[in-house]
Amino acid sequence: MLSKVSVSKNRWFAFITTVIIISLLISGVSMVVIAANGPEVFLTNRVDGKILKPYLSFMSLKPLTVSLDDPRGIACGPGGLLYVAETSKGRIVRFNQQGNYKEEVVVDEPGSGFSGHPLNLDFGPNGNLFFTTPKNGLWMIEAGDPRKEPEKLLKGKYFNQQGHSLHDLAFLKTGEYAGDIILSVFTEKPYGGYVVRIPAPDYNQVRQFIDEYSVEELGNKVIKHLRIPVALAVNDLGEIFIADHEKREYHVLRYSPNGEFVDIFVESITNPMDLNFNAEGKLYATLGPLLHEDQKGGGIKIYSRSGDQELYVPRSNIWGVALCEN
Repeated sequence: MLSKVSVSKNRWFAFITTVIIISLLISGVSMVVIAANGPEVFLTNRVDGKILKPYLSFMSLKPLTVSLDDPRGIACGPGGLLYVAETSKGRIVRFNQQGNYKEEVVVDEPGSGFSGHPLNLDFGPNGNLFFTTPKNGLWMIEAGDPRKEPEKLLKGKYFNQQGHSLHDLAFLKTGEYAGDIILSVFTEKPYGGYVVRIPAPDYNQVRQFIDEYSVEELGNKVIKHLRIPVALAVNDLGEIFIADHEKREYHVLRYSPNGEFVDIFVESITNPMDLNFNAEGKLYATLGPLLHEDQKGGGIKIYSRSGDQELYVPRSNIWGVALCEN
């Protein structure tokens, strides 16, 4: 039989939990129950230098013990290890999901075989780690193993044009281009962003892929060009999603596996930064500042397969999101 003290504590905990949920609902924070067998979610906070892990269906975001400098891209690697790009330090580190045993995977230093500032990263279908550097191209490390030599891909000078810089990457999953990499590219020209395709298996050629989408205006089809394609993701159907980032308009655009525009999946989303899909096909989108000095609001949103917003948790200065499936 439970003691009166235990019953009192349980009631008090239930009361406090109810108050927290009601307070969040009143403040405009959308709530959704996250399945217990869902993915472990990890977020990078660029300004605080922390990795945040949500608890209690996203009611709480707690930092891991590890301290980082300017963490940007994040990915879940072999054995559930987290790989994070410390961009300003010119390196990628890895550690376990508690934030312990931090180890350098690659670093920009004499004799390392690598130079640049890693930004976004992802593991390919072959288990190798791929990552972008804005000014020094696309790189790969076999199995994400620190003992392996980093290899620079795209040996030519395609991205050496003035004002062109690589940003995000993703892997195509279905159709004739399955296994190919797609890369988003920023330019200094207004409406000048674009996405290219890098054919597998050598990843050393560049193919133009996506640079526009269409909208209906006054009953007419109007072609618009990408502005700043800040994030890429591919769902389990092979559909491609691009977050287009601009001062006045922000969208998440959907394309077919061969790069044909389908629709605007999310009509309005402020400051999208990263996209990722879980095994159920739900889209996780982080919101945050593209520029370090622009520290306005952000957070994370979750969308259903149909594009309906299921959750929004406000939090400043979020950049990347990694999903580690159980």
